[in-house]
Amino acid sequence: MGNVSSGSNTAIKQKYSTRYVINSVITLFFMFGFGHLPAFSTLTPVGMKVLGVFIGVIWGYSTCEVIWPSLFGIIAFGISGYTTMGEAITSMMGHNTVFQVLMGFLSAGALTYYGFGKWFVSWSLSKSIFKGRPLLYTWCFFICFGYAAFIITQIQLQILLYVVWVDIALICGYKKNSPFIYAGLTGILFSTSLGSCLVPHQSWKFGLAKNWGALTGVPLNFGFMGVVDFILILVSVTLYVLSLKYVFKIDFEPMKQFDGSRLDMESQKMRPRVKRILAVYSLTVITVVLGNTFPSGTWLNTFVNTTMTGAGCFCACAAILLLLPSGENDGKPCIEFNAIKNSAISWQVIFMCAVTLPIATAVTSSDCGILEWITTLFAPVFAGKSSIFILLFTVVFGMLLTNVGSNIAFGSALIPIIAPFAVASGMNPHIVGAALIFTVNLGIVLPGASAPASIYHSNENIPDAKTRVKFTGFACLILLVVEVVTYSIINAVF
Repeated sequence: MGNVSSGSNTAIKQKYSTRYVINSVITLFFMFGFGHLPAFSTLTPVGMKVLGVFIGVIWGYSTCEVIWPSLFGIIAFGISGYTTMGEAITSMMGHNTVFQVLMGFLSAGALTYYGFGKWFVSWSLSKSIFKGRPLLYTWCFFICFGYAAFIITQIQLQILLYVVWVDIALICGYKKNSPFIYAGLTGILFSTSLGSCLVPHQSWKFGLAKNWGALTGVPLNFGFMGVVDFILILVSVTLYVLSLKYVFKIDFEPMKQFDGSRLDMESQKMRPRVKRILAVYSLTVITVVLGNTFPSGTWLNTFVNTTMTGAGCFCACAAILLLLPSGENDGKPCIEFNAIKNSAISWQVIFMCAVTLPIATAVTSSDCGILEWITTLFAPVFAGKSSIFILLFTVVFGMLLTNVGSNIAFGSALIPIIAPFAVASGMNPHIVGAALIFTVNLGIVLPGASAPASIYHSNENIPDAKTRVKFTGFACLILLVVEVVTYSIINAVF
């Protein structure tokens, strides 16, 4: 017995790192202590508490993890005075976007579970045009699906593409948590976010366009914005792809050496079950798109946006697939819930979306006084300035704000601040309006900036917050430079 190591039957003791403890304390201080500090400027006492909860949640997500900051965030928001605990839980866990994401996970996750990702990788990478050209494949992937986000709901497309890209990485031999996966998932978020606002024809972006037209007296020209944004997306995504090789030094050699023959024969053929899931899923997407495209008041528009809502449509999609026979003569439905529930649904994403969206919206509520403080602080900056100053400030300031809080809220807040000065300067209102709406759509650096950002930052395949911010921040910088150059030229011409 004396020769047996004393530690052989003893578990290795581990402690939280000092950095983790400090960041945990900072997170909890902002959530529960910051609001008790004296309110400043136009902020109300309630506004101080909401702002503290918002900062605490973002800090916790960025430095610690997702689940416990979410739970403490729900508690802090519920006792902030802005809402009651019951209403906080209802607004968060019952949020329309949260439910839509959950339903999207069931369908998109099922496609991956049953082999769609491997089939897509085998089919696309085996094309002769892409053999030995990994950069071309990556560029086409981002560009095609980026423009597709103009038609397909971004959140659903985003969820599906993430799992496809991870399949691409693993099949090509990349390790989990590799820079290649960070680069790909960021590229998907970047391109689909831009593509979804090619023309603001639906959702909150359409509301921003209407508000801009009402305040300037000139309805935003969608055709003009579509042409300009098409160019912006093409140039920005191209520069991002090039930066992966020449700035981030991503190793594309494993993708270049991909050999489709290494995949099993099953991966090279789409299963009947997958065809049915894809058909129902695609039909749902088409229905939602047409509902948002048809004029307001038409039957389909009312049915999709009022009667069912997008979340309801994807709920119906999941329900049908849980009932529809698989087509593989196995006596089972297309989706077996018990089989996919652990791999298809990411609770980190659900909690992050649930908590950040209501709090980020509350930050710019009139009850908090934060918006008034921002208005008072920055509105004088525009007084007496030239049109080019207003345009450039709109792009830069809009990019900063939309990556701090809710892009919906700050987009709505900036319009009444900028529109009067744009008209007074005599500049073309179409230019600055298009620049503002397109810019505030790219909220991707922090998880509270938008629903797509929440989904991205909670993805378990990219756990390192610093690396996520490095890639997303660089993507935003690319768009900022491209916008400044492009809109400066357009402003000089028109």
